[in-house]
Amino acid sequence: MAAIVAANPASAAEGNGWSCISPFANYTNGTYQDDPPALNHILDSLAIDVTRTLATPLTAVAGQALPLQDLQLRLEFKDTRPAEQMYKRTGGISYSYSGIPVGQTEDNSRSFSNRVNPADQKNYWSYNTGTNAAPNWVYAQEIVNAGQPPRVRLADADANTTWTYATPNVSLGHRYLSHTGNSQFPIDAWVTVAASNTVEGVQTLPVKGNWTINIKDATPGTPANPSLYANDDVVATVPPVVLNLPTSRWTPTGAGPVEFTIAQPGKLGIIQVESKGYDRVGYNTPLNIRPYGSVYVRAQTEAYGASNDCIPGQISLANGGIASGQQNLLFGDADPTVPDPALGDPSTPGKYYTQNGQSNAVGSRGRFALAFTALPAIATAPLPVAPVPVPAPAPAPKPATFGSASSIKASKTGAVKLALTNPNAAAASYKVSAKTVSKYATGKSKTKKVVTVAATKTVALNPGASNVNLSLSATGKALLKKQKSLKVKVTLTPTSGGAAITKTITLKRA
Repeated sequence: MAAIVAANPASAAEGNGWSCISPFANYTNGTYQDDPPALNHILDSLAIDVTRTLATPLTAVAGQALPLQDLQLRLEFKDTRPAEQMYKRTGGISYSYSGIPVGQTEDNSRSFSNRVNPADQKNYWSYNTGTNAAPNWVYAQEIVNAGQPPRVRLADADANTTWTYATPNVSLGHRYLSHTGNSQFPIDAWVTVAASNTVEGVQTLPVKGNWTINIKDATPGTPANPSLYANDDVVATVPPVVLNLPTSRWTPTGAGPVEFTIAQPGKLGIIQVESKGYDRVGYNTPLNIRPYGSVYVRAQTEAYGASNDCIPGQISLANGGIASGQQNLLFGDADPTVPDPALGDPSTPGKYYTQNGQSNAVGSRGRFALAFTALPAIATAPLPVAPVPVPAPAPAPKPATFGSASSIKASKTGAVKLALTNPNAAAASYKVSAKTVSKYATGKSKTKKVVTVAATKTVALNPGASNVNLSLSATGKALLKKQKSLKVKVTLTPTSGGAAITKTITLKRA
């Protein structure tokens, strides 16, 4: 419903790409046969927008609650012909009388009607003791004064002497909009939001508010004169409805950014709706229903509620043979023949009551085809790029250590065994050299100098303790034979670089 509508707005603008299953709007189609507002119960003139009112940036952090707030639902009824018909189709007030007629000896209650007695052409309170096909009218009491009720008695009272006037049974016709000017009624809506990369995935957000309608009618109808509701053109004005949705909270999984969108059909779940205004069995009672769509809007009137079960995209008729009664369309996405125990009156699962008795809660599944059109994201919460961890520098290897012995005997062949320990978890490579601490003259030379007693070699030390063998050079053997013992400086130089390790030992001959 929105803007201004006169008697036959065949050029009324459509909505903004939303389609709704609208049971009430279907009843107006016969009035506008050249341009039905809801052909096949499908309304496309309700414009729906869900937007975020603030531009505050959102950020998704895995495992931390992400609130989505400041969402607003805007509803604009582009075609107000259904609203105009709510006024034109409002019924009047009627009354009837029943009871045991005075003068009737049986204690049978009768329903009275005002009829002309053919015998004297006067008005009488009459009742039928036959059938509708073969009536037998009894003209019980002449109506002497206008508005005079029939006289009735209690059961077992004297048939002719003890009586009272019957109390009228008052009945109101369908109540939608009964007066001109402004009227305001409750409106309930449910919006289903999807969020990618969250634990929740989908949440349905309920919201309550009000909608307003203004009716202009040159000859206003009244309950006492209902014919004036529909006797001439009516102008209905319905301002847009803006509702603030409640805050929802989401849990990002960390698998990617969180994107909030209108959810696809079938995610809304089961909701409770209610009609208000009639003191009749089944009214003013919550009913569980299962909508098809992504957004559900129920606009209340004086007695009935007008429902709109909506998706972004197109709804079309898939199987017109499936039931389309008001209850089937209301209960929605449920089997059309087998009652659904999740639906209906919560106190009687799968059932609900009306003034005509108990009925099954059945839907219209299979009647409609829903072609969903994904809308742009309502909001996006990027996932911060995690900093790349900088690996800690590998600890410097510990130096190898010499054994505790301070003197070593060389074998007769000149072999020297060094005890070494590599304290690291990985193998280490060293160059090993051995030179005299003092200077000596060797061979025919009379010049004294430090003597290399063993050739430099490269060794690999496995983790833990190990022995390394050195072979004395010919010069080293000769010098040791002559000196019997030598102070020798052994040097371990890491092949990967770093400080050398040294130890002075006493080298003895065998």
